[in-house]
Amino acid sequence: MATTSSSPLVRVSPISSVILLALVLSSSASSSPISYADHCATVVAESPTTGHSLDATAFRLSTGIFSGADAFFGGSDRSRSFFFRRRSILPTQTPGVLQIIATLTLRSGAGFHHIRGRHVLDRSAGEFHHVRPRIPRTFPQRGMVSFDLSGYWSEAAGKLCMVGTGHGRSLEGEPLQVSAVLMLDYPKITDIYSSLISGNLENLDAVGSSNHFDPIAILAYAPGNYAYTQISHAQKSCARLNAVESLRLESASFCYYMQSLSRVRFELDLGKNCSSGFCSPFAEISESTLGFMSFNQIQCSGDGKFHMYIGFSNTSSFYFGSLLIPGKALVGEGAWDPQKNRLCLVACHVRSLNDSLSRSTVDDCTIRICLWFPAVWSIESRYTAAGRIWSDNNENDSGSFDAVSFWSTDRYMGSLPGLKYNYTRTEVVKKSCANDSSRSVGKRTYPDANAFRDFRFHVSVKNSEGKTTWGDFTPVSIGQMIYGNLFGSNVDTMPSVSEEHRSLHNVSYGIHFTFPNASSSMNEAEKISAEGIYNAQTGFLCLVGCRHIGSLAGKKEAKQGESMDCGIVINIQLAPLNPKVGEQLNGTIRSTRDKLDPLFFEHLEITSLTIYRNQAIQSMWRMDIEIIMVLVSLTLSCIFIGLQLFHFKNNPEVLPSVSITMVVILTLGHMIPLVLNFQALFRISGSQNVLLWSGGWLEVNEVIVRIMTMVAFLLLIRFLQLSCTARSADEGKRDLWTAEKNSIKTCLPLYIVGGLTAWFVHRISNQSELKRRPLYVTQPHHTLWGDLMSYAGLILDGFLLPQVLFNIFSSSKYKALSPSFYIGNTIVRALPHAYDAYRSHHYVPRFNSSYMYASPYEGFYSLVWDIIIPCGGLFLAVLIYLQQRFGGTCLFPFRSSKPRAYELVPVVSSSNIHC
Repeated sequence: MATTSSSPLVRVSPISSVILLALVLSSSASSSPISYADHCATVVAESPTTGHSLDATAFRLSTGIFSGADAFFGGSDRSRSFFFRRRSILPTQTPGVLQIIATLTLRSGAGFHHIRGRHVLDRSAGEFHHVRPRIPRTFPQRGMVSFDLSGYWSEAAGKLCMVGTGHGRSLEGEPLQVSAVLMLDYPKITDIYSSLISGNLENLDAVGSSNHFDPIAILAYAPGNYAYTQISHAQKSCARLNAVESLRLESASFCYYMQSLSRVRFELDLGKNCSSGFCSPFAEISESTLGFMSFNQIQCSGDGKFHMYIGFSNTSSFYFGSLLIPGKALVGEGAWDPQKNRLCLVACHVRSLNDSLSRSTVDDCTIRICLWFPAVWSIESRYTAAGRIWSDNNENDSGSFDAVSFWSTDRYMGSLPGLKYNYTRTEVVKKSCANDSSRSVGKRTYPDANAFRDFRFHVSVKNSEGKTTWGDFTPVSIGQMIYGNLFGSNVDTMPSVSEEHRSLHNVSYGIHFTFPNASSSMNEAEKISAEGIYNAQTGFLCLVGCRHIGSLAGKKEAKQGESMDCGIVINIQLAPLNPKVGEQLNGTIRSTRDKLDPLFFEHLEITSLTIYRNQAIQSMWRMDIEIIMVLVSLTLSCIFIGLQLFHFKNNPEVLPSVSITMVVILTLGHMIPLVLNFQALFRISGSQNVLLWSGGWLEVNEVIVRIMTMVAFLLLIRFLQLSCTARSADEGKRDLWTAEKNSIKTCLPLYIVGGLTAWFVHRISNQSELKRRPLYVTQPHHTLWGDLMSYAGLILDGFLLPQVLFNIFSSSKYKALSPSFYIGNTIVRALPHAYDAYRSHHYVPRFNSSYMYASPYEGFYSLVWDIIIPCGGLFLAVLIYLQQRFGGTCLFPFRSSKPRAYELVPVVSSSNIHC
């Protein structure tokens, strides 16, 4: 007879069946393909594919913009961009028709650069980059929708039509599941007038549904095949400009350097009369002054021809200048002039009809641009690239404007081969540093002029009001070696100020810092250009600085015709390569102007914990050694604890004679680091980011250290379990618990008094430290928690003290601890102090976070403590040895004089006496 199976794997309730059926139906409905023929047949007819995917670079659009669907992406005032990436291109049976499979991503918001799927936040040239990983598609960002599209492109019609579905999240965080059709005007070959890709993305969901949106207009710059038609006009207009001294570029490097311009922002010198409407290409049509520009999507041909679009904005933010916004952008083409070493461009306006992106056009190609790379830098001019933009119209024609100069504000390109620096303030600097040769040097050595990295400082700046900010000193040149120039002069042949003083070197710097809400003239983002003399013998750096008065928000105080404030003197004493404790970079920035001058400012104090390259290498080597020493110490601790457990196995009768207080102290000493650094078992949080040359070595070893600490902790837990179990099981050993309590009563007051003393010393030391605290320290160097942790390390150093007291109170004669345990762990606890004594005489750590072994946060380390603690530990180990050999009270014999019991002796009764 058949039996009915009751297995839960096959039993399905009616309710579950209904739910499962609903999920299947909804899944099949949502995944049903969208008919291409129903929406795109009239644009590009569908055709069967043939062959394999083509390796083509077309159909890639980046930094395009879109408008519409405000309910999903916010108001129209928010910046919006899209990225179109084709995934495959397949030929079809119809000639000139290709099947395109691609991804379209719409995003609302700003503040990022989209580079190969990652968002990179650029700070400044040469600084670190903070990289955020791409968020998985299963967790899309807010205000972003990604479409998977498939369709066909016709070469003859220049049309692209695609259908597909998209998913994402609105700005409110609501999930979006939408279907749409994309139609673009996408010609195969473009010129300056047809260089725009435009179209619409239309929603296919039912009107009134939560996923429905209004049509989205799309606009982007065409990156495909390009036909140059304006080169002759560009060269003709450029010929009218006077030649300037510009760097010569080799033909093989045209494309590299020109495409590098896409990473550079440019500032326009609009002057003070921009309200007249004759100062820029957009003065009449823009709602505000567009004072910044950037070159985007620079396309290069092998014969030195280029085409691109130029974005303008009223902010220095690079992102806003990189968008192709009608009314704030130009498209252009041109060529490099190898005779006069400059780029000549013809540019046209991008306009939108009736504010519709899909109806954008290119017109008014009367704008001319000339760009060059200056061959000589100076304190007044340090531009990687500079140029002029003007109108080719007559002065009275509509849209005409005066010629405007522009220059690069960043040095992301570094420097170009052949670039030179002209030092123009040398005599002024010599007068300011006349007494520098009298400085005492002693045995100090300072960086020579061969390493630029040692001359870059991240400093703390303090003004007369007590406000502190951070700043950067970035070297521009040392002699004729330009920072970032890999093809420049040999540093060994760098000319000095004079032949008699080979230790003196001409140097130039770029200085940047900001004092928010300061009342002095230094109240904005200051960019100071400086040059001067560096004395490699004394480590003294003397500079004269200049700042553009234009950066002072057009102060009325500036004298008529005065464009720069060069009344700034900067004196810096570099830290030596072999510093003593407390030695650091320090200096001042002061104004040479009269106090009544509006541009006068009170002197600024600067300090820095600069670490030189050789010091960094030495620190990394030392940190590696210390990590190894930590691993060796933890390994030895595990071995010694294991030997003690083996000792218990062979001598189980000694288990009750172990001080439980001692074992608890050891267990807590290994548990607390695990609790405080539990995340380090899986992830290093970045506390060691002071030095970034480790390549992950420190992180790996940190995890190994935590694992070894965990092993020692588990062994000690076993140790504690055995001790407690053995003593609790022996009812006749109640006197041992009494001895344990007496040892606790003795240790606890000592520990409390020691803790109060540590707190009192902490208060006194912090009060004195606050009075002499360096500028770069934003909080007291020693925190109360840190001092208490150091005191806990001292208790751990004396871990044998409870065992000594327990032996005294219990008069124990057992060899409860093996020699390998108490002697070995005493040596392990003493080794950090021996190492610290050596380290203090051979190395001065520049950062507290570089301590890997013998850290001051884990114990007391100084010359005195490095003697007292090992001697104290050795003394306790000797006591343990004597107690286990001669008895717990061998050092206190009066403790062994216990009252003896009366001895019973036989008594002879009188009845037994016989005469």
